[in-house]
Amino acid sequence: MNEIDVTELEKKFLHERELKGIYAIIVSIIAIVFSSFHIINGSFTGLLQHDIVKSIHLAFAVGLSFLIFPLRKKVAKDTSKIPVIDFVLAAIGFYVAFYLAMNYGEIVFKAATGYRIFDFIIASLAIVFVLEATRRVVNPALVVVALIFIIYAKYGAGLPGALSHPNYTWKEIIEHLYYTKEGIFGTPIAVSSSFVVLFIIFGAFLEKSGAGRFFIDLAYSITGWMVGGPAKAAVVSSAMMGTISGSSVANTVTTGAFTIPLMKRVGYKPEFAGAVEPAASTGGQIMPPIMGAAAFIMAEFVGMPYINIVYAAIIPAFLYFFGVFSAVDFEARKENLRGVPRSELPHPLTVLKNGWFYLVPLFIIIYMLVNGYTPILAAVYSIYSVIIIMIFEPILKNRSLPPEKRMNSKQILALIVSRILGALEHGGRSAVTVAMACASAGIIVGVVTLTGLGFKIAASAIILSQGYLLIILIITMFVSLVLGMGVPTTANYIITSTIAAPAIITFMAQGYGMTVRDFLDAYPELVLPAHMFVFYFGVAADLTPPVALAAYAGSAIAGSDPWKTGINAVKIGIGKYLVPYLFIFSPALLLIGVNSSGDVVNLLLLLVTIMIGIMAINAATIGSVMKELSKLQRLLSLVSGILLLSPEPVMKLAGLIIFTAIFLNQYGILSKR
Repeated sequence: MNEIDVTELEKKFLHERELKGIYAIIVSIIAIVFSSFHIINGSFTGLLQHDIVKSIHLAFAVGLSFLIFPLRKKVAKDTSKIPVIDFVLAAIGFYVAFYLAMNYGEIVFKAATGYRIFDFIIASLAIVFVLEATRRVVNPALVVVALIFIIYAKYGAGLPGALSHPNYTWKEIIEHLYYTKEGIFGTPIAVSSSFVVLFIIFGAFLEKSGAGRFFIDLAYSITGWMVGGPAKAAVVSSAMMGTISGSSVANTVTTGAFTIPLMKRVGYKPEFAGAVEPAASTGGQIMPPIMGAAAFIMAEFVGMPYINIVYAAIIPAFLYFFGVFSAVDFEARKENLRGVPRSELPHPLTVLKNGWFYLVPLFIIIYMLVNGYTPILAAVYSIYSVIIIMIFEPILKNRSLPPEKRMNSKQILALIVSRILGALEHGGRSAVTVAMACASAGIIVGVVTLTGLGFKIAASAIILSQGYLLIILIITMFVSLVLGMGVPTTANYIITSTIAAPAIITFMAQGYGMTVRDFLDAYPELVLPAHMFVFYFGVAADLTPPVALAAYAGSAIAGSDPWKTGINAVKIGIGKYLVPYLFIFSPALLLIGVNSSGDVVNLLLLLVTIMIGIMAINAATIGSVMKELSKLQRLLSLVSGILLLSPEPVMKLAGLIIFTAIFLNQYGILSKR
């Protein structure tokens, strides 16, 4: 599949206009200025007050939303042009979002003296334009949820029981959602306008530099020759791409356009090939250090240093990708699928020799974060390092060509400039989706803080659970899956952590005999498992039918049945449904309480049993280990997996004995002669 196909698929799932001529130039210039503003602001700490930065950030995002995305996703008319009405809407949307930055000093003063009617009109229009822009850019489902919350803020006072709250006027609600730091301009857009946008721009630069192709080539050179090699390469390359991608769907389309056809070529069924890539791509959203940009917001919500979130996410991400990798291996062995001959694959050292410099920006990020630099500076310096690569890579590559094929200085300069401007444009356009999702999620968070709804839901969930943690977790799981359907990763986490996580946190606080506030202050590290739990299941919504966006994107590339592809994606990514329960009951998997050598030994033993347990469950769902399993063997394998994942040592031992017997039988050691 060529690059044109990738572009078409991206347009199909992102529903962007195919702008041409002056319209394309206008959008390009605005997107480039948008990205440049954030790079410059990030380079000079304290250049602008952050409330002003948030306003400018949202203004660009709202304006670009109306220019890039049409009124309806399926538009019969020509999408190469922008209607006049959308230029007008873009201008109004820009103004009402930029109003805070233009009048910041005056608005701060009015917070004490009271806002005017004109201020109320601006705030009302801002909410309307944010919701309409979100409907165009993200998903109508997120807008519907936001509207339901706004209606609840106004009319919830009349509800019976715990759901009731004090009566609020429209003026109070709208001012709370626009002029305070609890609504549109709350924590979500604050993080989007500081950390997240810079990492999105960094990802755009890395993609335009050619790093994406390098990651795919490196993955294929390492795993392509193995049994089911192309599928394993898809897992590895998606994990690497996931470190810079903020979208399960975008990751699926970008890498899947290359990996899925290769999987089909070696013999994988279309519905399985189309499922491997989304399973791996959604894993990219839980992959440190960026985690679909949610790690930055999680650090703010939990009150922990960002680098601690990264450390905590390492083992769960490893377990998830181990599960995906083993599922792919079992399927390949069942279907007797061989890898690509080594003669058709590049040597890993050759790939590294030709593209080692693409790893430098990632090392810079990791080095700076580990050594205490802010994520903003880490992102900015990494962007600059990619710009250096973009400048020198074509120059050095040109010199290695025969004289008759070399470009002249003007051609090289034009190539460098076009790549840099292309990255700035791509980064600006990509930031729009996250910004609008965060703005609308901010409305939801604002209503929750105004009404106290999160803890009301938590109290109801605890009553339903009858004091059992497992029941609380199951309720929270289903709530997170529903809330996460069709919502981008960042907004997904914001919503689930605001609505679903309080139930788990309240249960934990009660277990310690403390109020929630005292528990949050005393044990912030114990709050992290609850946030990671809802984050994992929110991301899992991209795999889970009926609204499995990433799986449907993989299905479109594979030409397979969407529903079957979604079911296969769930089977392959079963770890995403298991791992969250494991780190709730065993917080050591998040490195909580691992302080001594004895703790490390216990953690390693725990990891071994979990890995075998995940393999056993994969064997049951796929129906194979070394070869196809009988129905009885699949049932026993499932039982052994459940026993191995239990916290009781005796049950773990029983599960290990059962799966060992199945494994030996597959090798013919225990089979009848």
